[in-house]
Amino acid sequence: MYPERVELEEGLNLLLKVGRQTDIEEVPVAEANERVLAENIISKENIPPFDRSPYDGYALIAADTVCASKENPVTLSIVEEIPAGHAPVCRLKPGQAAKILTGAPVPSGATAVIKYEDTSFTKDTVTVFTPCKEGSNIVLTGEDVKEGELVVEKGRKLSPALTGLMAGLGYERVLVYRRLKAALLSTGDELIPVGEQPGPGKIRNSSIYTLAAYLRQWNVTASVMGIEKDHAQRIAEKIREGLNSNDLMFTTGGVSVGDYDMVLEALKLLGADVLFWKVRMKPGMAFVGAVYDGKPILALSGNPSAAAVSLFLLGKPLIRKMSGRTDYRTAEIQVRMLEDFPKKSPSRRFLPGTLEIVDGQAWIRFAKKQGNGMLNPMRDCEILGEIKAGSPPMKKGSIIRAYRFF
Repeated sequence: MYPERVELEEGLNLLLKVGRQTDIEEVPVAEANERVLAENIISKENIPPFDRSPYDGYALIAADTVCASKENPVTLSIVEEIPAGHAPVCRLKPGQAAKILTGAPVPSGATAVIKYEDTSFTKDTVTVFTPCKEGSNIVLTGEDVKEGELVVEKGRKLSPALTGLMAGLGYERVLVYRRLKAALLSTGDELIPVGEQPGPGKIRNSSIYTLAAYLRQWNVTASVMGIEKDHAQRIAEKIREGLNSNDLMFTTGGVSVGDYDMVLEALKLLGADVLFWKVRMKPGMAFVGAVYDGKPILALSGNPSAAAVSLFLLGKPLIRKMSGRTDYRTAEIQVRMLEDFPKKSPSRRFLPGTLEIVDGQAWIRFAKKQGNGMLNPMRDCEILGEIKAGSPPMKKGSIIRAYRFF
């Protein structure tokens, strides 16, 4: 028999145990952004591969400038000009300097670089008015990345900067985890397709599109299967169909205790292993976690906000883990409330809101409208504020825990 009314953390751990990582594939580095790396990237070379100048200026021997001042400037002879992409020809000797451009290799013998604007110069000489420190304005070989260094670890979501770094190391192709594929099914006699005009007692099937959009934002290939009526056998067949070509399944509606809530019965007809039913939180209490043929099934509430909150708190960490990420847990922060919350909270409650930074402190501004059946509260949601079970009405400025939604 499966547990009922589990704590959020218990339910999440049960789901995480059954989530399997996707397969590994090789992609061009140009297509690797936002993917999850499936190998460690080890540098095969130094970056930069040579000592280089970060500025336009002059390479020189720092010891030549020890006595330099405005009253007693030091004038050096320019022996060559070194543009970026060209190798130096000369080795500097005392009394000599080389004109150098940003990114160009520092010539042998040089121990410092001085910016153009800190000198006076002619075609053949450069005059220095202050002493230069040994090693100043020289980017050393391997200063950014050293040969043999672990640059990007397996399980990391790749960013534009990491993608560029791998390209700079000569990685034309990299191993990543395949994008997760998910099927989404809406259930309920009351639902009609988006393009139809609602009749008495009918509503358009809207929340499934919100959930699909969240999944795609999280780099999941999401397939919307449409609507199935409140009929257990047909729902079971649709779930089986969805799992045939996808890694996991999401349904909405039919997970409460009413006579027409058929998803739990459908899962039993299917032969799925039900992991738990109901979660001790509001919104999102109505929830079933299950697994069939090794693939997770997350049956969400038919109420839009409740479904979105459940997807974020229970679905997103599972998706991240199955996608190969090592940092799959939801990030938490401490925030202060920008307004009172006048209700008692017998149950653990999650409230959508926006994050505001005031005088260096993180604050949460709750959505003006709150309700399980509303999608509007999620429209600008950046974080979910948590009100602990048993909390009394709370005052503005109270510190609560929050979860980053993005």
